[in-house]
Amino acid sequence: MYFHRYLQWKWLERQPVTYKTFRMYRVLGKGGFGEVCACQSRISGKLYACKKLEKKRIKKRKGESMVLSEKLILQKINSLFVVNLAYAFETKEALSLVLTIMTGGDLKFHIYNMGGDPGFSESRSKFYAAEILLGLDHLHSNGIVYR
Repeated sequence: MYFHRYLQWKWLERQPVTYKTFRMYRVLGKGGFGEVCACQSRISGKLYACKKLEKKRIKKRKGESMVLSEKLILQKINSLFVVNLAYAFETKEALSLVLTIMTGGDLKFHIYNMGGDPGFSESRSKFYAAEILLGLDHLHSNGIVYR
């Protein structure tokens, strides 16, 4: 029974990843080349963030090398403090990077929407600064310099 399940899983692993592999949900954010949507794997049920980069926008803004380097960097790293690449695929209109989903909102959201006045306490600032530094340290240890 377990060996049969193992063979089923191995067969699923070898299937090509396409847009049909995922159920797309709401938009989480927008950027210069496209948008980020929440998505769910149809096979495992696991949630991800799908970054759809529109080919027309990439070409118009001459961002081919930037998008390629982003994909190569995301393939190389594996960190708790940096978003990790799970899958990548393309359609006729877009390149898609399926990333681990980081719930809780981005730093800008926490600065402006948590309570009355913008900002937060010194201890919370130290915590966020430490997380950012750990992410940058991981990138640097892999030979990647962020901006």
